[in-house]
Amino acid sequence: MEKTELVRQLKAGDKAAFDALYEKYKNILLRMAYLVSGQMDDAEDIVQETFVKCYLHIGELKKEEGFQPWLFQILYRTAYRQIKKRKREIPDEDVGMRTDATDGITSLDRIIRTEEEQMVYSAVQALDFKHRAVVVMFYYNEMSMREIAKVLGCTEGTVKSRLFTARKKLRKSLAWKEGGGEDEKKRELYLL
Repeated sequence: MEKTELVRQLKAGDKAAFDALYEKYKNILLRMAYLVSGQMDDAEDIVQETFVKCYLHIGELKKEEGFQPWLFQILYRTAYRQIKKRKREIPDEDVGMRTDATDGITSLDRIIRTEEEQMVYSAVQALDFKHRAVVVMFYYNEMSMREIAKVLGCTEGTVKSRLFTARKKLRKSLAWKEGGGEDEKKRELYLL
């Protein structure tokens, strides 16, 4: 069933439509919440609260086509409030999903890649919330500048500025050497 139809049904009070939308978005939101918050427990709480708010306020959504950005906006605001409220140091344990051992990568390659992922994860977690959220949405969720701006309720220029600043901070944090043959975008996408 199409997403917009599910949203219409949810607005009409259909709980099965809510379940279908939950199944469709729970993993995307959980990943985004985890990358932004840095802790799985917090991420699960953020996602749960996001879906509760979605269910309670679905009537406020004007256009069914705008459901995804609206849902991401709820998640972003919920995560921001929770992280601001907790104000605690975020450990860098329980990092991301690992690739399957049968993918043809040698153990040494896997260790090197895991160490690089740890460094990038730590550097991303060290960013302030606004920059970290933009990095997560752009690189991990592959959202466009326009979509991110809509989620954050700001202009595309603000998103570009935050992304530029975040990249600059990440570069400094990761101490990349200039040159080396690989262009910067590929290097960022590989690590992020």
